[in-house]
Amino acid sequence: MNKSEFFQFLKQSIPGTIWAIGLSSLLINLATSVIQSGSAVYLKAVLGIAVSTIGVIEAVVECVANTVKIFSGIISDYLRRRKWLMVFGFVLLTISKPLIAMSKNISSIIVARTIDRIGNGIQASPRDALISDAAPKETKGACYGLRQSLAVVGSTLGGVFGMIVMKLSGDNFQLLFVLATIPAILAVVILTFFVKETLNHKQKVYRRKIRIHDMKALGKRFWVLMLVVAIFMIARFGEFFISLHACENLGMPKAYLFMITIIFNLFTTLSAFPTGKLSDRMNKVNLLFIGVAVLFISDICIGCAHNLVWIWIGAALWGIQRGMSEGIFSILISDYVPKDLRGTGFGVYYITVSVSVFFANTIAGGVSQYFGEAMTYLTGALICVITAVTLLVFRHKLEQG
Repeated sequence: MNKSEFFQFLKQSIPGTIWAIGLSSLLINLATSVIQSGSAVYLKAVLGIAVSTIGVIEAVVECVANTVKIFSGIISDYLRRRKWLMVFGFVLLTISKPLIAMSKNISSIIVARTIDRIGNGIQASPRDALISDAAPKETKGACYGLRQSLAVVGSTLGGVFGMIVMKLSGDNFQLLFVLATIPAILAVVILTFFVKETLNHKQKVYRRKIRIHDMKALGKRFWVLMLVVAIFMIARFGEFFISLHACENLGMPKAYLFMITIIFNLFTTLSAFPTGKLSDRMNKVNLLFIGVAVLFISDICIGCAHNLVWIWIGAALWGIQRGMSEGIFSILISDYVPKDLRGTGFGVYYITVSVSVFFANTIAGGVSQYFGEAMTYLTGALICVITAVTLLVFRHKLEQG
C-alpha cells in the first residue's frame, strides 16, 4: 500500500467519530503525560518523599482509577449512552491539573492525583465501547489502532512540551502543571461537539438491567484472557520508574526526564496502528506473544543498562510492546464480549488491570527502594516468562471460535 492509498484508506474506512475521539484523546493525553512523567520526580526531588512511598501512591491512585472503570462501563451499558460519561471524565481530568500545581504536601498531591485518575477511569470503558459501536467490523482493529496512535502522539507531544517548559522555566513544576490545563480544556470541547453516538434516537432506549449473571455471560474466552492480562500487567510497572532509574542512577538531568516519555510514546505510536491493522488479517494471539517477547527484551535492556543509550533502547522497546499489547487486548475483548455487554467487559478488563497494577507498582517501589531500580526490571523480565507460559497453556481456549 503506497502513501496515497494509505490516506485514502483512512479517509474512507475510519468514521468521523473515531477521528474525534482520537483527537480528544491526543489532547487529554498531552496534558496527562506531563503529570504522570513529572509527578514522581517532583515528589522525590522537591517534596523529599521516598521511592517506596511513591510506588504505593501510584499503585493506590491507579487502583482507584481502574476500579472506577468497571462501574463506568456497566453504567454505560445500562444507559446506552457513552459520550457524556466520557465528557464528565475529561472534565475531572482537566480540573486535576491546576490542583496538582497548587499541591505543596503529600496529602494534597494524593487528592489531586486521585481526581485525575478517577477522571481517567470514568472515561476509559465508555470510550472503548463507543469505538466498538462506531467502528465498521472489517476495520475494527484499524480504528482501535488509530485511536491509540493518536492518544500516544499526545503523550509524545506532552513529553516535548514538558521538556521545553522545564528548560525555559528552570525546572518549575508548578508552571508546567498549570500549562497542562490548556490542552485538557480543548479536549473537552472536541469531545462535546464532535463525537456522535451511533444509537438510533428514533428507537426507544433500552435500559439493560445490571445483573451479576452478566459476568458469566461475558464468556469463557474472555475470562481466560483476563488471566493472561492479570499476569502480564504485573510486569508492566509504571513508566515513571524508568525516569527515576535514569535520573537517580545514570545521571540524567531532570529537565530531560521527558525524553524517556517522548521515546516510548513515539514507538507506541509507530506500533499501535500497524498492529491494529495487522490484527484484522492475522492471528491476534501470535501478536500477543510478540508483545510479551518485546517487553522481556525491554526489561533486560533497562535492568542491565550501564549508560543512557541502553535506557533509550529499553524505552523504545517498552513503547513497542505497549502499542502492540494494549490494542490487541481491546480488540479481543470487543470480539469475545456480546455487544450489549461491551462496557461491562471493558470495565472488568480495567479492574483486572487495576489489581495487577497495584501489585506491580507496590512490588516495583519496594524492589527499587531495597535493591535498586535495575532489579525492578529484571523482576519484570521474569514475570514476562510466566506470561508467555500461560499464553502457551491456554492458547487453544483463546483461539476457539
